[in-house]
Amino acid sequence: MDRKGVENYQITLGGSADENAAIGTRVGAAFSYDEIVDAVETIVNTYLDIRQDEDETFLQTFNRVGVTPFKETLYATH
Repeated sequence: MDRKGVENYQITLGGSADENAAIGTRVGAAFSYDEIVDAVETIVNTYLDIRQDEDETFLQTFNRVGVTPFKETLYATH
């Protein structure tokens, strides 16, 4: 998305392109170009911290816990 000529990125989580197609849940305010890489890294690290085991996929984890843990870690310092 473009805000006053500045690139910003909206993050959605939990979408699916399989037979149960779904649009992801928007996690909150957009991130600037300079923030997006750190935001994605935070999401991945949150997933790794809260998954039940190494076989639990990101989508399985998201469906189990919802958006809240990801939102909390993303915006703790944003």
